Amino acid sequence: MKIELLRADITSLKVDAIVNAANPRLQHMGGVAGAIVRQGGKVIEKESSRIGYVPVGNAVVTSGGNLLCKYVIHAVAPRMGEGDEDNKLRSATLAALQRGEELAVQSIAFPPMSTGVFGFPIERCARIMIGTMIDFRSKAKSIKRVVFCLFGREPYEVFERILKEIGS
Repeated sequence: MKIELLRADITSLKVDAIVNAANPRLQHMGGVAGAIVRQGGKVIEKESSRIGYVPVGNAVVTSGGNLLCKYVIHAVAPRMGEGDEDNKLRSATLAALQRGEELAVQSIAFPPMSTGVFGFPIERCARIMIGTMIDFRSKAKSIKRVVFCLFGREPYEVFERILKEIGS
């Protein structure tokens, strides 16, 4: 399982699945979730509404609508201050990987989850998410490529440094 870093808009990637850093009610208001619906169409929002609620640390799947990917995996990561954030972020990352394996995807793209309006520090996020990916490698059957899609220079540089530090 190869881990890559890209500075790009996650909705523009040609991968089998992209991960949406979702809120528990699967509302697509702003950030990555809003961009996914703007680019992928209302079908994603309708499918999310039918699902309704997902606990923090879990993940569910909708179609990719008009996106280049076949699936959107909605992983619910924590808000800073709610408690046990590191374990919840690890759990949300792992749940998204497991949904990807269940779908037999070969490529999956992640944003840095919880670092936007949820207030999670970018370096802490990078350590947890990259560490979870590295630990998952031995269990991966279908996933061959994981892409961290990082919007902006600072997140890219942080993820690049952490990836070099703890292994690629």
